[in-house]
Amino acid sequence: MMKRIVVEASASSANLGSGFDVFVIGLNDPRDSIELLALESQESEVNLNYKNGYVIPGIDATAAGAVAKAVTNQFNLKYKIIVTINNRIPIGVGLGSSAASSVATAVAMNRIFDLGLSDEMLLSVAVEGEYAASGARHYDNIAGSLQGGFRIVHQRPLNTVGFPPPLGMTIVVVTPEIKLPNRKTEYARSLLPKQVNLDKMTKNISSATRVVAGFAKGDIAMIGSGLEDSVVEPARKVMIPWFDQVRDSALQVGAAGVFISGAGPSIAAVVDGLKIDPGRVQSAMAKCFADHGISAKGFITTVGGGARIVEEQ
Repeated sequence: MMKRIVVEASASSANLGSGFDVFVIGLNDPRDSIELLALESQESEVNLNYKNGYVIPGIDATAAGAVAKAVTNQFNLKYKIIVTINNRIPIGVGLGSSAASSVATAVAMNRIFDLGLSDEMLLSVAVEGEYAASGARHYDNIAGSLQGGFRIVHQRPLNTVGFPPPLGMTIVVVTPEIKLPNRKTEYARSLLPKQVNLDKMTKNISSATRVVAGFAKGDIAMIGSGLEDSVVEPARKVMIPWFDQVRDSALQVGAAGVFISGAGPSIAAVVDGLKIDPGRVQSAMAKCFADHGISAKGFITTVGGGARIVEEQ
């Protein structure tokens, strides 16, 4: 007997400046998908394939494979599992591509084998893919990809709190084409300070509470004012040439706030699309990079996302 399912999971943008490893937004686009086939077998086996799109063997394949194997082992499933990954999220640029593959695989395994896993259990399973891909068990991108919207992640005990986006909230993402270190996320985490000045910590708490209050009140300007980070971004922006200038160029044409998406190098700007043309913000950011000799690609999307089952049989 064969079982088949196709699941999509969305890109995500983590940290939102002041909310390192705690804040994340799911993005409506782009989205990855996985097709999972399960064939009854005498032994457990997991095979991985790529369909098309962004292909860097060993990154998203590692994530999806780790999740499939974790579920297979945990529930002693005697099946041959074939996972085919269709990457539409750019890989390794701070948009949660490994999280999307991990989440889609976890949702597919849960549904196809009727395991009855809660969201918290799915997060615990999917995080094994993040660990395999990046060397760290962080739940922010996974929560955004699985649940969508704005999520606040609490790790012990594991749970999340969510808010829908304010009306008109638009996200502009610009990614410079620059050379990145191997295992970029691990490297980006190695840049973080081991100790934090009390004044900087206080400032970050103040900023983070403004982000939460902004989502609770539906106030885009308030969200934007809380995106400034005094701890992580100052350490990580060395990876992104001309980051300060690009951020300023977005703010000058009306962006509410700007932050490094995840570990970068993508930069995300929050825009009130009812008042400001997000295309102007994208053009200003790309032009700033170009003025300094760096090509950049970008796209415009909204907050939403979350995983969804596309087909099953």
